[in-house]
Amino acid sequence: MTEVRRLVHCTLPPELVSQPILHGLAHSSGAVVNVHRANVDVEAGVAWFILELSGPVDEVERAEAWLRSRDVTVERIEDRPA
Repeated sequence: MTEVRRLVHCTLPPELVSQPILHGLAHSSGAVVNVHRANVDVEAGVAWFILELSGPVDEVERAEAWLRSRDVTVERIEDRPA
């Protein structure tokens, strides 16, 4: 099974800024979630994360799909060897 470490930039819509998105993401797939950078301003309704998703390719893609299904904008930055 092929493993990957993928960096992604995630931007949350304002209605999700106060929701436990990272908690849900961690439980949605078998991918490991590592936060590299984040900016969250609940009062302004702004949040973004740079995440490293790692694990089997299908689990990393499942994690990305889970985020997109909640209207989180996901932009791939880089794939790294596991």
